[in-house]
Amino acid sequence: MPIRLRLQGLLLILIAALCAGNTWAVTDSSTGAPVKESQAEVRQLGNNQCTAAANNTLQKTLLVTAFPRSNPLSSSAGELSAVEHQLPQLLSQQLVAKHSAIAPVQLGQSLPNPANSNDHLLAQQIQQIARNQHTQLVLSGDVIDMGMAHPEATYNPGIYRRVVNGIFDSIGIKNRFDKRDRIFSFQVNLRDGFTGQTLFNKRYDTYGVWDSRKNTGFGTPLFWKSDYGEQVKELIKFASREIGQVIQCQPFIAQIDSRAGQTQILLQGGANNGLRTGDTLSLYQMIVQGSETTYDKHQVRLVNRNTAIELREVFPSHSIGVINGTTFLSGQFLAVAP
Repeated sequence: MPIRLRLQGLLLILIAALCAGNTWAVTDSSTGAPVKESQAEVRQLGNNQCTAAANNTLQKTLLVTAFPRSNPLSSSAGELSAVEHQLPQLLSQQLVAKHSAIAPVQLGQSLPNPANSNDHLLAQQIQQIARNQHTQLVLSGDVIDMGMAHPEATYNPGIYRRVVNGIFDSIGIKNRFDKRDRIFSFQVNLRDGFTGQTLFNKRYDTYGVWDSRKNTGFGTPLFWKSDYGEQVKELIKFASREIGQVIQCQPFIAQIDSRAGQTQILLQGGANNGLRTGDTLSLYQMIVQGSETTYDKHQVRLVNRNTAIELREVFPSHSIGVINGTTFLSGQFLAVAP
């Protein structure tokens, strides 16, 4: 057996002996509770037409907001405050790399945390932003925690801890006795831009060893070289795959601008989305229903009018179409790909 491997084995035995009887489970820096990956629930709503995903090739626009930090102090170590903008950008890059039918657009501002705001008001805000930006879907979120499980292990270690840390660094093997773990938790919320309805909501959690005392910054080459950075990168990839699957299962929907009494319409989608002259889409009406019990509260429903829209002229960002038959539009309508 090579000498290096034998030394590593002896060091691990020594460490295990020194640490015997101690329980060094990773804990949340704010609650002291054990941290586990994928501990949150998943909530999926809406009409996810996954049976037609193979033919769902039209490009859907996605507005991605900034992800504010719920606990800004937890990002102080290493100066990782840039996570608010870097995290959504990394999610967008992963979505583009894996799904040609997703076109993300970055928004520098963030939205209120759904857990800390009125869901009805948030849905209205989503609708307003999506209408202004001409986007079908809105992805928001927040960074929940980036705290050190045991800050003193990295930033103020005693003699014993410095010796143990040095051993871990010399052998380069990650193990359960290393107390320099750091938490990374974030929440995503995907909503339909026309109704404000939640399509996907999930919390993602992981942790990794953070042994640097430098201000590396989030998303820098030095950050990605750390064990913590590697775990964060894998978690972002995993989250983007799940978000991409939900988006892929949504039908292409575009806003319609029309005038009362005319059958010609302007559709907010064109060649950039994969539309072509002669394509037909279904006509849906947006019905706003007020609440009988709560003031200033309403729900938005989509009703199929069983009428086809045929595209006559297609431009990069918009199209001109006509409604088959003698149907005249009065109200708010959408075009939905079959």
